[in-house]
Amino acid sequence: NVPSISSSALLVQLNISTWTARKLDKSATKKVAIDNNASAKAGNYNKNLLAGCTELDDLKKFVGNARNTHYAMTLPWSDMGLRLIPTVQYFDYQNAMTDLGQEFQQLYQLFEDAYIWRIGNAIQQAQELGGLFNHDDYPPVDVLRNKFGWTLSVQPLADSGDFRLDISNEQQEVIKQQYDSFYRGAIDSAMDDIWVRLRKNLETISRQLAPKDEFDAKGNQKYNKLYDSVFDTSLELIRMMRDFNLTGDTQMTAIADQLESALYSVNTDALKNSESLRTTKAAEVTAILATLPSLDM
Repeated sequence: NVPSISSSALLVQLNISTWTARKLDKSATKKVAIDNNASAKAGNYNKNLLAGCTELDDLKKFVGNARNTHYAMTLPWSDMGLRLIPTVQYFDYQNAMTDLGQEFQQLYQLFEDAYIWRIGNAIQQAQELGGLFNHDDYPPVDVLRNKFGWTLSVQPLADSGDFRLDISNEQQEVIKQQYDSFYRGAIDSAMDDIWVRLRKNLETISRQLAPKDEFDAKGNQKYNKLYDSVFDTSLELIRMMRDFNLTGDTQMTAIADQLESALYSVNTDALKNSESLRTTKAAEVTAILATLPSLDM
């Protein structure tokens, strides 16, 4: 039976566009090939039009982090960029994306101001690029603005029976069967994504809790370094296993309970100061790892 989750989940898509500020220089590419007796297809010479522009570097870095936040708060759904999010988490997601969207606009404005100053001082650009400088490589500001964008779209998740098509019943049934197959596969993929995240996280915790094969000057066992961020990720995954468990997977619920029991109220300071606690938690994490679905990994 195909689980119906249309009333408990939404589909979201985040599109962010930026300008790379890189330009293929065909003349330089040809010259490099000739100077090195190489084929014209051996490589390309791409100019960095804004070398040293920290405002653009900051904007690109922010975009990467924003995409990571979007991925962390959602689950995969389709190859077209749609992601799945439970309705109970949508408010937090919308707030996070709104804040990030506003920061994106602020960082873009800083970049635009820097860009206007740079193209107004062509001498500096000419000094950086030398004979490769070409004023035509730099778009006007109104064109530049269209190269940057932030769009978040939200749409409902349709059940397979929700087809409003003016086609025969037989054709509708074929489409429904095809969607049923995609629907089941997409749900399985979304749930598998949680299992994959959890396995990676617990394997990292297991490594950090494990002792090293070395001892200090007093003969005491040395241990790997513990990081709070890894345990914070575990607590976030517990929340995800509860809120994103759209199929009512009893195994996922049980493992969330086990992980909560093992890790809540545990902190890195306590683990560093108690070898017995560290050993106990390492055993509990190992036991949970052993119960995770393999997913053919």
